[in-house]
Amino acid sequence: MMISDNIHLDKLLADIDQQIEVLSAIAGDSAVLIEQLRVLSEARELLLSQELELHRLVELIDPETLADHSTLAESSRVD
Repeated sequence: MMISDNIHLDKLLADIDQQIEVLSAIAGDSAVLIEQLRVLSEARELLLSQELELHRLVELIDPETLADHSTLAESSRVD
C-alpha cells in the first residue's frame, strides 16, 4: 500500500511496520523491547506527520514566489 508519493518513505514505513509487528509478537515483559516498540511507533508517527506537513507547505507555496526566493538565496550566496 502506497502511503505517500515518496517511494523511499513508503519503504521506510513498511520496514518500521514490519519491525513493530515482530517486536509486538516477541516483546512480552521485556522493558527494552517494549521501549524499542514505543520508539519505533513514535518515529513512524513523526515521519507521517512530517510528510503531511511537507505536503501542506508545498500547497501553500506559490511557484512564482518560490522562484523569487530561490533567486534571492542564490544571489546571497554569490555576495
